[in-house]
Amino acid sequence: MKIRLTGLPAEVESAVAVIGALPGFDVTGISGPHPNRGLSRLVRVYLDIRLISPPASGQPQPGKEIPA
Repeated sequence: MKIRLTGLPAEVESAVAVIGALPGFDVTGISGPHPNRGLSRLVRVYLDIRLISPPASGQPQPGKEIPA
């Protein structure tokens, strides 16, 4: 999977660390920060992530409705 993060440099750096520590995901690639266009202070980082374990039992599955 490819995930794009956009934010201030410190926010993006923190988010990369949090995502990298999530169980069940293997971060296989991280792009360097790319500045957003124009006069923006925001940057973009692209993560390549591989799912390494199925969702835990009882967790919502993509495309499935969550019972109310």
